[in-house]
Amino acid sequence: DKSHGWISPWMCPFPPRLVTFPFGRAFVHSRQAEIPPQFSQFRTGLRYGSSSAIDQHHELARERSKTVTSFYNQSAIDTAAEKPSVRLTPTTMLYSGRSQDGSHLLKSSRYLHHELPVRIAHRIKGFRSLPFIIGCNPTILHVHELYIRAFQKLSEFPPIKDQESETQYCKLVRQLLDDHKDVVTLLAEGLRECRKHIQDEKMIRSFLDKTLTSRLGIRMLATH
Repeated sequence: DKSHGWISPWMCPFPPRLVTFPFGRAFVHSRQAEIPPQFSQFRTGLRYGSSSAIDQHHELARERSKTVTSFYNQSAIDTAAEKPSVRLTPTTMLYSGRSQDGSHLLKSSRYLHHELPVRIAHRIKGFRSLPFIIGCNPTILHVHELYIRAFQKLSEFPPIKDQESETQYCKLVRQLLDDHKDVVTLLAEGLRECRKHIQDEKMIRSFLDKTLTSRLGIRMLATH
């Protein structure tokens, strides 16, 4: 979607409404997916492609479906966004004890298991507060989806009870850190693309300050 500059009606994280773009094209946002013309060849190719290609397509479709559903079923995100984050000072992090039996790893992972979804939910709330035309920019929307997908994966992870689950959780966190490595560049690109639509620069600066500060704090916690 992003590479073609096309926005599916079910991708925008806002209530369904009629949207008219500067070049005159209009459509009604709905939950029903529409396939743009540029993807027709890809769809046709799947009919005759290998089973592995079709399986991969179905897996991607399922993951996208979960993300899209979350745009309209956001109670978990709303609940987490209302919770305050539990702050840790650099001193606390520096002098956190290490135990020979590895119990400190379990404590740290359990803290992250509770804290990361809350902090990510706060950032999703920030994306929702953006003006509609900016929030539906394909690049900004892509970053928004990254945060929603991270919230889903972290929230769905079962309670951490032993070293094995702690190892799996650390693996998930490392994967998400890698997924988000280009967020700053993408945000800059997206805001540059929709610069002419920005009317309240103070609000955008506040959004960026909170997003980048939160991102730094999350990465410090996750890599500690």
